[in-house]
Amino acid sequence: MFKPVSEIKPGFQYIDREEIRITGAKKIILTGDIGCTGFNEDSKEILDQILRQKPDLFFFIGDLAFTGAEEEFREIIDFCNSRVEVPIFALCGNHDLPGYDKFLGSSTYAIVLDRFVCVFLCNATGYCLDEEITFLRKALTKYQTQDFIIFMHVPPPTDIDRNHLHQAEWEKVRKELDQYKEKIRHIFCAHIHGYHDYYIDGYHVTITAGGGAAMINDLKIPEQKIHHAVVLNLDDSGAMSTEIITVRGSASSAGNAAVLP
Repeated sequence: MFKPVSEIKPGFQYIDREEIRITGAKKIILTGDIGCTGFNEDSKEILDQILRQKPDLFFFIGDLAFTGAEEEFREIIDFCNSRVEVPIFALCGNHDLPGYDKFLGSSTYAIVLDRFVCVFLCNATGYCLDEEITFLRKALTKYQTQDFIIFMHVPPPTDIDRNHLHQAEWEKVRKELDQYKEKIRHIFCAHIHGYHDYYIDGYHVTITAGGGAAMINDLKIPEQKIHHAVVLNLDDSGAMSTEIITVRGSASSAGNAAVLP
């Protein structure tokens, strides 16, 4: 049974099942790598600006914490829950591994929306375990009449930085995706701090890792080194669009991106 998004409690969701069905979610804000260089005053100011937006859902694509300690999770959860009026769904990042499951539950699950299925796939270690691949296969098979949006923390291979999946790990995921290629609308990842949009093997990938952590990756293009979030707009007709919103005070405005107030 689908649950209206307005009836889901605000703030972080603890995931204890493989599938969540939500109706009425049209605007989702995505960001990643919030606290993995320390949840300091700069990080809090950046995240606070992102949380002032008014989506139907927030998706955080990993690395909420620095060391994954309990006190770090409590701090980020309290910070966000006191500021939002909508649900937050998260994905585990490599920095989150020690404490993620205690505070947020499973990191491999599906959110079934009206026209799309959002598949969250945990690869925080840089590898996809057999159970993650099995889950992906099951979700793709079950919802063949819907389109898919895939979320992973570590991105597929890219030439902007070395911190991506090894080719063999990407091939494991791609083997499953290729059977439903025309249904895979987008892949969203984080991990490499900044913003990057690219294609690999015919798949559209966006890296959105500008949620508050310092821009420590050596990205060559200044417009990529920005604190930002991505707005994902979903239409009843099945149309999908994205918009980059940068945090005021970032070094770059990413071309024509909107700037958060």
